[in-house]
Amino acid sequence: MSVWLIEPLDPLIARDGRPAAVGRFTTTGFPYPSMVAGAVRTRMGSENGAFTLEGDALKELTKKVHVRGPLLAELSPDDGTVDQWLAPAPRDAVFLEEKGVIARRCLAPRPLDAGQSLDSLVEKGLLPLGFQGDSVHGKPPKDIPSFWSWCTFASWLSAPKDQTGVDLSSLGTKPLPVETRVHLALQSGERVGIDGMLFQTSGLRFLQEGKTRLAPRRFALSLQCQGATVAGRSLELHEQTAPLGGERRLARWSPASENWPEMPGNMKETIVATRHARLILLTPAMFKNGSLPAWNDQDWPLGGPIKAKVRAAAVPRPEVVSGWDLAADNGPDKPKGRPKPTRRLAAAGSVYFLDLEGGTVQDVERWCEDTWLACVSDDEQSRRDGFGLAVLGVWEEKTL
Repeated sequence: MSVWLIEPLDPLIARDGRPAAVGRFTTTGFPYPSMVAGAVRTRMGSENGAFTLEGDALKELTKKVHVRGPLLAELSPDDGTVDQWLAPAPRDAVFLEEKGVIARRCLAPRPLDAGQSLDSLVEKGLLPLGFQGDSVHGKPPKDIPSFWSWCTFASWLSAPKDQTGVDLSSLGTKPLPVETRVHLALQSGERVGIDGMLFQTSGLRFLQEGKTRLAPRRFALSLQCQGATVAGRSLELHEQTAPLGGERRLARWSPASENWPEMPGNMKETIVATRHARLILLTPAMFKNGSLPAWNDQDWPLGGPIKAKVRAAAVPRPEVVSGWDLAADNGPDKPKGRPKPTRRLAAAGSVYFLDLEGGTVQDVERWCEDTWLACVSDDEQSRRDGFGLAVLGVWEEKTL
């Protein structure tokens, strides 16, 4: 798969499928994979700016064109090459501030004392998460970064540990800022507004203030995709300026200057030795059982003899996504052009603590290689759309 960058030239409106209320078109905090996957397939299926695929070719397009992402990338202000990759903040890292000092604490599975019980966790075979070591004091500080630089993130994957005196600004960047605009409908053929025809949009800004006004910080969405042959046509992405998101605002599409990061060198050996792994979601995942994957202690969705059993999980409240179905007519009960079912997603940054069972040492090594930056949602189409992009980390089982 090749890596591509999409750099919005205007604030990006990334809708989640909910209807606009009182003339307001709002954006999500970060685009969902389905929006990016749909935009990629539209670009591939277009000729001279017009989308020309229809009928069964639409279904073939969604099955053959696989998209992974999006991830956030920071670009060089000079030439637009990738300065650094960014990852969503992992949910097993907790920041607390006391007397002006910020500490980062690590969450890990914590066995229960005799006589304790947490019915909702025990029924699912899960352990609670807790801090290790000394008692914890403080409150969450302001301006916790939503995205970590990959250097910081890779260190957390390989060796998660508590730290005192953390500089939050050095970890990564805050959420993408939202810009709000007010629009007015005009009389056709005249430069006169229509009374009462006001509406408002909000979009994500990918160009932010830098060290100087002449060197702003540039951000882009990155994705992996591959070409395909659909209805006898060979489809590929091409470097271009084309619409993305609501209001068909323009974005610059270009191949990335480098590939996505590789797995840290010592991580695979540690996972093989301990048969413990943390699975961290970089994009929201679609699981049939809510926050708990259907592959828990079952066949791995990517194949192979290894089974992954979830011992504990750090998952925030779910995200909700819908959309619009433009595929060919599926019969009277499912006509063309209808809303997609609303789905609840495990949010990006969710962490699953896994025990790896079955297989040989070579099978575990292959499992690590296949899972790194692959999609692990339950159903195949969600994986094709980029839901559940994941990386791996290590964890050590603690005892009280």
